[in-house]
Amino acid sequence: MNAYELILIIISGLGAIHGLFLAIFLWGYSKGNAVSNKILSLLLIALSLRVGKSVFLEFTENLDTKIIFSGLSILMIIGPLFYLFNRSCTSKTFHLKTAHLLHFIPALLGMIFGLWINETHLDTLPIFLFLGIFLFYYLHLLVYLILSYRHSLAQLKNGLNPEVFRFLKLFFLGLLVIWAAYVLNLFDEVVPYIVGPVLYSMVAYVLSFIVFQKGYIQKIDHVKYKTTPVSDEMQDSIYRKVLAIIVDSEQYKNPELTLKLLSESLKVSPQILSQVINQKSQQNFNSFINTYRIEESIHLFKNSEYAHLTIAAIAFEVGFNSISSYNTAFKKKTGQTPQNYRNQLIK
Repeated sequence: MNAYELILIIISGLGAIHGLFLAIFLWGYSKGNAVSNKILSLLLIALSLRVGKSVFLEFTENLDTKIIFSGLSILMIIGPLFYLFNRSCTSKTFHLKTAHLLHFIPALLGMIFGLWINETHLDTLPIFLFLGIFLFYYLHLLVYLILSYRHSLAQLKNGLNPEVFRFLKLFFLGLLVIWAAYVLNLFDEVVPYIVGPVLYSMVAYVLSFIVFQKGYIQKIDHVKYKTTPVSDEMQDSIYRKVLAIIVDSEQYKNPELTLKLLSESLKVSPQILSQVINQKSQQNFNSFINTYRIEESIHLFKNSEYAHLTIAAIAFEVGFNSISSYNTAFKKKTGQTPQNYRNQLIK
C-alpha cells in the first residue's frame, strides 16, 4: 500500500468511525427531540456500516460476496431512516409505530439475498439480474430522499421553523452528494470507488460542524411555531371559532376545505391556524378534520336510515373526496376498515 492509498483509507475510515461515535453520542443525548436523536443515531450507524463496507471493498482483496451484497442492502435502510427522521423533525406529535417497520421490508429482503448469494452465483445468474438489483437499490434511496425533502418543504409552508428546514435541506443535499458519488462508482473508469467513502467523510465532518455550531439538534425539540408566538387567549379565541365553523356549521363535510381556505375565513395566517390546531387538538389539520368525518360516518353506520348507502356514498357524504383516503383515515383511527366496522354493527 503506497502513501496515497494510506491517506485515502485514513480519511474514509475516520469518517465511518466519526459517524459511529456521533451515533453513540446522539443515542443518549438529553437535549432536543429524543425520538429524532435516536433515529438519527441509527441513520449514522447505517451510513457508517455502508461506508465501512466500501472501504474494505476498495482496500481488501477477495472480499466475501455475502459482505458485498449485504452491505449494499444497507442502502435500503438509509432512505427510510432519513424519511422517519424528517417526519420526527417536522411534527411534535410524531411517534414511532410498528407500521413504520414496513418501510424496511425491502432492506430485509436485500439482506436475505446478500446472505444467500455466493461466488458461484456471480457466474451462473444472468447479468441483468444484478443490474436490476443495483438499479432498484439506488432508486429506492433516491425516492426516499426526494419524498423526505418534499415533506419538509411542505411543512415549511405550513409553519415549520425555517432553521429546522435548513438543517433538513443540508442533510438532504449531503446524502444526495453521497448517492451521486456511489452511482458514479458504477462507472469505475470515470469515478474511483473510493470517492464515495471520502465524500461521506467530508459530508460527515462538515454537517457535524454546522449542526453543533448552529445548535440545530436542540432546535428540533421546538419544531414548529417558534417564529410565530401566539398568546393563550388568542389561541383559545381562534380555536373556538374553528370549532364553530368545523363542528357547529359542519364544514368538515366540505371536501374542498383546506387550511388556507379556513385561515382566510378566520382572517389569520395559515401558519398561526396550523399552530393553534396542532397545540389544541394534538393533531395536524388533516387529522383534525378527518376525526370529525370519521365520527360522522360511524354515526351514519349506526343510523338505520342510511343502511342503504354504500361505504363510498357515506365517505363522500361526510366530506372525503376519495374512497382510498377514507379507508386509510378510518383504519388509522379505529384499527379496522369501514366495511369490517359496519359488519360488526350489523351482527
